[in-house]
Amino acid sequence: MIVETPPQPKKHRSHGNPEAKIQAECVTWLWNERPETRGTFIHIPNEGNRRNKMDGAVRKALGVISGAPDCFLFLARKGFYGLAVEFKTETGMQSEAQKTFGVKLELNGYKYVIIRNLEAFKKTINWYLD
Repeated sequence: MIVETPPQPKKHRSHGNPEAKIQAECVTWLWNERPETRGTFIHIPNEGNRRNKMDGAVRKALGVISGAPDCFLFLARKGFYGLAVEFKTETGMQSEAQKTFGVKLELNGYKYVIIRNLEAFKKTINWYLD
């Protein structure tokens, strides 16, 4: 006799890195719609293998700082020296290190923004560059 189990409700699981997906979507839009930013908008590689102490030590020696934004636009506009971008999901929260870093940037003349989706990114970039 075959016993069939009833379908189980799917558990909500996050696949991959949702912040990276938002970032990739935004960078693709930026490079296609605002080509003048090519070569001036960079990703700050602050992520890494957090399970490997050697990787962490090397990254720290290279200047990785906790709380640094995900990306930076090296164009001075609107009275700011540049634009720092932190990508978060709709429910993502900043760490204390990110909050502190953002305040330091703003106190030193940079614009710091948190972006949660492509539309917010478009609006911010268009405001900043136009």
